[in-house]
Amino acid sequence: MEEGYDVIHLNLGGALSSAHQNCLLAAQELGHVYPVNSCNLSTGIGLLVLKASDMIEAGMEAEEIAASLRKLTSNVHASFILDTLEFMRAGGRCSAVTAFGANVLGLKPCIEVRNTDGSMAVGKKYRGKLGKVLENYVKDRLNMYQNIDTGRLFITHSGIDEEYIRLVEKTVRGTMEFQNIYITRASCTISCHCGPNTLGILFMTK
Repeated sequence: MEEGYDVIHLNLGGALSSAHQNCLLAAQELGHVYPVNSCNLSTGIGLLVLKASDMIEAGMEAEEIAASLRKLTSNVHASFILDTLEFMRAGGRCSAVTAFGANVLGLKPCIEVRNTDGSMAVGKKYRGKLGKVLENYVKDRLNMYQNIDTGRLFITHSGIDEEYIRLVEKTVRGTMEFQNIYITRASCTISCHCGPNTLGILFMTK
């Protein structure tokens, strides 16, 4: 700011953290800071960062960019498959009975991020081996929307064998043509909560 810059600050979803409220308070004192509640996490925020970059290159002003990003948050679609609920149980996010039942039945739930506030909900529950589950999950998510922005898609994982990443990438390419597919590693925080073999695809609609 001392060098004359405006700051656009994309915060973790408001339902997940108090970061956005804290940033609003700081912005009121500082000026020239434009907080945006991403209503998302991980590379869901990354998609908005890249959109902001596009707008900066187009010559838009910071305040206008922030306003546009706030409207775009509901266009970001983030979800992921959990291979096990053991780490959710350990973190107190599901009961031991639920985790035990899911493991016995071989269920692998899809966790969906609500793009209205960043909260999470259980979506479709898949059953079977991880490879087949991931393949079905990708097809389901990409066939769920009619107006997908095919500019960018993220494949984000917490640590998983390369064969699964390539399977998911192949399934994405076989289902829909994207200009850019990025493969990224989730943060340590997300990985600790979700456990290994967690993988999701994240994209935007128009």
